[in-house]
Amino acid sequence: MSPTLSLTLDLHVHTNYSHDGCDSVDKIVDSAIAKKLDGIAICDHDTMNGSYAAQKYVADTGLGLIIIPGIEVTTSKGHLIVLGMEEGIAKGLSPWETIRIARQREKKNSTVVIIAPHPYHPFRHSIGDLCVHSELDIDAIEIFNSRYFSGVANEIARRKAARRNITAVAGSDAHSAECVGLATVEVEVEIEQQSEQKMLLDAILSGIKEGKVKIKSCEKTPFWTYFKQLL
Repeated sequence: MSPTLSLTLDLHVHTNYSHDGCDSVDKIVDSAIAKKLDGIAICDHDTMNGSYAAQKYVADTGLGLIIIPGIEVTTSKGHLIVLGMEEGIAKGLSPWETIRIARQREKKNSTVVIIAPHPYHPFRHSIGDLCVHSELDIDAIEIFNSRYFSGVANEIARRKAARRNITAVAGSDAHSAECVGLATVEVEVEIEQQSEQKMLLDAILSGIKEGKVKIKSCEKTPFWTYFKQLL
């Protein structure tokens, strides 16, 4: 029987490859390591270049951080996070078309996880109640997003996820290195210690899809940090 690894991950991180990201890939990765995370998902807006750069930086430096490739896609109805793909998806498509493309690529390559991020946060391209409609094929709902003022939107997401009985996740939505790791999840995977990186990534993504994930930490982005980034 394979050993079980318990991994602490931040599933929603931005670099300066996002139009509103503040810090470089190396600063983001170094911050994650300093905070003793096992891995992070790079989810830059409408580009996977940050993911590619982070994977290269970790490989070149020999750092022991798992980089989950991801993208936060701007659909016609709001944002969707897609984890596990090797290439991005064009922005501006409907959420149904975006998901259809992601599922097609999943069949060809590796496991793909689709998350509705900050679904009820106002003024943030949120997808709202579409994320709880059964016809929208998502894998998880982000019920805690660190970038908030009152927390009401997070609570609505938590209740909606529980009502639909869909996997709940959290993410820092960090746009700067200091905010990496404010919100994390714990995923348990069964895999050999010396397994290849791709096998480990598939195990993590499969664990999320199967609901083998629990929220570990939930901290709010400091007010002035969030306010300055909004400006």
